[in-house]
Amino acid sequence: AQTFDLRLIFGSLLFSLFVSLLSGVYPAWRASKLTPVEAISYE
Repeated sequence: AQTFDLRLIFGSLLFSLFVSLLSGVYPAWRASKLTPVEAISYE
């Protein structure tokens, strides 16, 4: 019967949510600053 610290669970969930949001928002933000011609030329 091992007990888990609720703050640790909540903190790790919050951290993983922050990291996943950052990894999704940052590339989208960078892509939104490109013109369509620039974006296509990198393919």
